[in-house]
Amino acid sequence: MTPEQRPPMMELQNLLISAESVEDFFCGLSGVAAATLSGRTRSTIDCGITFQEGSRRVTVAGSSPRAVRLDQIEQRLGQGPCVEALRTLAPVLLEDVASDPRWPSYQQELASQNCRSVLGMPLHIGRDSTAALNFFASGRVFDDQTIKETAAFAGAASQAIRLVLKIKDAQNTVSELRSALESQTPVSIACGILMAQNRCSQDEAMTILTNASKASDKTRQDLAKEIVTHLSGETPATFFQS
Repeated sequence: MTPEQRPPMMELQNLLISAESVEDFFCGLSGVAAATLSGRTRSTIDCGITFQEGSRRVTVAGSSPRAVRLDQIEQRLGQGPCVEALRTLAPVLLEDVASDPRWPSYQQELASQNCRSVLGMPLHIGRDSTAALNFFASGRVFDDQTIKETAAFAGAASQAIRLVLKIKDAQNTVSELRSALESQTPVSIACGILMAQNRCSQDEAMTILTNASKASDKTRQDLAKEIVTHLSGETPATFFQS
């Protein structure tokens, strides 16, 4: 069964499972979106994905080099269906570059690339950033039913994006906690050594370490590593269960 024949929701689920990074997910999403509309319209559709944060817009993925190129042209000019969809959070159709009067500079470049029609479809990701799918066709293929079905696909894609970004946030949190634990390990061990040597409390040992760090112009972590290494001959390490 080809991507065009598989249900779009199944393709999104497969993509969530198989993507190894956020970048991989967006590249896959642009391909699934293009294949879905190509099957629906029985024509070749290209798809780019644009992210906007503040006033900055960037093309993050495309189903083909042509899709990336056409999407980047729109972002460079700052005009077109995708830009408008990002602004209004509603679908925006450029039905025919030869007759639509709204974006003459952009439409002239589209015509030179044999692109006649463009559909900008917003993605509601519920963050400070916004995103949109940008579909490109050589003919007038985006009818009302196609736009309605594409909006439904965009809704499911938006949910998938939110999940991917939440997973990324969780992974970043785990990484930060791991780094914090790794940096804290030598400090904890060094405090234990100082407590034994000076017969003092943990707070007093931390004060001794902090003062020594300031006097030696070394970070507390680096000084703690030196204390532990000097005593044990080994660099302190943090061990995590897999």
